[in-house]
Amino acid sequence: MNVIYNLFAGLLIAIGLSSDIPYSVIQKGMESNDSHSIISLGKDKIVLQLPGTEGAFPLAQAEMILNSFFQKYPKGTFVFRYKNSKSIDGNGTTIGSYVCKGNSFRSTFQFRSGKYEPRLESLSIVKE
Repeated sequence: MNVIYNLFAGLLIAIGLSSDIPYSVIQKGMESNDSHSIISLGKDKIVLQLPGTEGAFPLAQAEMILNSFFQKYPKGTFVFRYKNSKSIDGNGTTIGSYVCKGNSFRSTFQFRSGKYEPRLESLSIVKE
């Protein structure tokens, strides 16, 4: 009986850990200007709000748009200001600051629950 209980408890812990918001992916992606790793957190489309661009885009197009932003503002620093652990319904929001070339941008990542993990639903990078 203990074996079954331990197996079940381990499975619940593993599922709980795998469905958290991927803060480390966001941090590394923003600092290394890796638009692919950030956009790949989405499912089908992502709502983007970047300087000069706003709308819902397929992942490939969203990646190109974010890459253009990083080309204009390369190798900045990124710091989280707010980390919201996901809610009961699996949604979550995290906010950070991306600073580059004397410009500061508020970066808001909104996640919606997916089948196994939260998926990036929208990304907003606006000048502060």
